[in-house]
Amino acid sequence: MLHEIPETGHRRIVAATVLDDLLRECEAWFSRRRLTLKHDEDVSNWVRHMRTAPATDGINPTYDPEHSPVSPGNSYWLDVRDRDARTVACIAARMIHTDDFAQHMSSMRLWFDPLPSEMGGPLNLLLPSNTPVISGTVAHYGGHWVHPDWRGNGIPGILLPMAKILTMELFGSDWDTGIVLSNSAQRRNLMAAYGFAKAELCYSGFFPPLRRDETFFLVRSTREQTLHDLPAVITRLREDGEEPVLTTRTGSRNG
Repeated sequence: MLHEIPETGHRRIVAATVLDDLLRECEAWFSRRRLTLKHDEDVSNWVRHMRTAPATDGINPTYDPEHSPVSPGNSYWLDVRDRDARTVACIAARMIHTDDFAQHMSSMRLWFDPLPSEMGGPLNLLLPSNTPVISGTVAHYGGHWVHPDWRGNGIPGILLPMAKILTMELFGSDWDTGIVLSNSAQRRNLMAAYGFAKAELCYSGFFPPLRRDETFFLVRSTREQTLHDLPAVITRLREDGEEPVLTTRTGSRNG
């Protein structure tokens, strides 16, 4: 479990008492379901897991060392395991240092860096003209997966907020971002669980990284917006302790 934040040399951003509260409540939330949460700097382990995981949409090249410059210095993944040490949920994070994150997406270097020649020209993004320039140390989250037996148990609403704060402490991130495909963006409860301040239509058309037509949204929050939402996350975790623990779809108890 994440008992403490690794030493990184970054200035502490989250107040120690608030951070301790979050870690304690997250640990209690997972413990009630007999789950453990592990921070792993080697995202190649995430790739290995996703290759055999059920009900995925493939492996996001953003976090795949074969396609992107990921390393312990800019990436990690969170691995949620059950009592039998089987991974039941995960999420990956990567830091991107950029003057313009939209340009980074348009060039498709978010997914492939270096970009294969067969990927073609830049994407024609559809972001509104008033979208702010996202720059600096940009945290990008993806590779999110929950085992079908554990879906509907609220894991995304715990895992992603935990990742945002952990990333802020590890890397001093200025922004939190993600890409949400249209089928997920239509699920209001899921979007609320992700907890980003803004979701904007980003692209629609043939998407070379997936080799198909796709529509997706950019979700984003500033560091200040993420910190503003943190007390509500902690409160939700505490209130959840008063609710009965749900069963998995196979019928076994989570707690």
